[in-house]
Amino acid sequence: MKAVQLAKFGEPAEALKFVDLPDPVPGPGDVVVKIEAAGVCGRDLVVRKGAFPHVKPPIVPGHEGVGRIVDVGPGVEKDIIGERVFLSGIYDGTCEYCKRGLENLCKNVELLGESRNGTYAEYVLVPAKFAHPFHGLDPRVAVVATCPLSTAVYALRHVDVEGKKVLVVGAGGTGIYIAQLAKIRGAEVYVSTRSPDKARVLKELGINTAPEGEKDFDIVVDTVGSPTLERSLKLAKRSGSVLVIGNVTGEKTLLSPALVILRQLKIIGSMAFRPWDIYEALDILKRGLVKPLYTEYKLQDAVRAHEDMERGAVIGRAILVP
Repeated sequence: MKAVQLAKFGEPAEALKFVDLPDPVPGPGDVVVKIEAAGVCGRDLVVRKGAFPHVKPPIVPGHEGVGRIVDVGPGVEKDIIGERVFLSGIYDGTCEYCKRGLENLCKNVELLGESRNGTYAEYVLVPAKFAHPFHGLDPRVAVVATCPLSTAVYALRHVDVEGKKVLVVGAGGTGIYIAQLAKIRGAEVYVSTRSPDKARVLKELGINTAPEGEKDFDIVVDTVGSPTLERSLKLAKRSGSVLVIGNVTGEKTLLSPALVILRQLKIIGSMAFRPWDIYEALDILKRGLVKPLYTEYKLQDAVRAHEDMERGAVIGRAILVP
């Protein structure tokens, strides 16, 4: 099969290689999924740079994927062959977090593209229970639900945005969906972005960019992380909430505890999503409540997709199509 492999850590052109790999063979309880669309997440860029010690090249990146089941292993009913599915993390189901419905915090999770070969490929091998069936959407639209929109769904479970003044910091692959979702849930939404093109798209969606000097937001959602977090804390009103969902550089930052204490701020982390958040995201897309925004690339153009994302040229999600 054709695949993009993370050969070593580094810049896109030196790290990502378009290669031929053996087709995966399903073992007991496994399925093989033919990928129809794979999303390129900001986390993939951080993985490529070597920020996660558990990732060991060579490996096929990518945790976002939609496709059809084309083969099954022993113990899996053959009647699911042909079903369209989305893929999720591989959770143990037994740890304290899984038992509480927090599979996104599973202590023993295997992540596609990090612990095992991921979705930048024609085919991917996963346990059958982590290939989740759905219908009714084009795969290029559906893949938007598998991380960016489901991350937004899960993040906004932590705060009540209705009637609140909300700032979304960053209009990347996740921020642009958080802004849309907060708007339909009754928030007064502003987005902080340096990109004129993204500001134009936001305006078309009826979402304002934050005016210079605007502050005292009830809720600030920071999708960028280290480069913007201190500013996000300063833009939240006293007793406001700062929801942190991304760290695009993978770097650490220094914060003043006094800023949090004297303003009595609530800092909330939100880690990814659970499978049922993806189902809710798919339903939101089916109902036309959120506009799916993506840029399509051929699988062999993964280097260009990473480069475009790093310079902020992608509006919505970058999607690889084998």
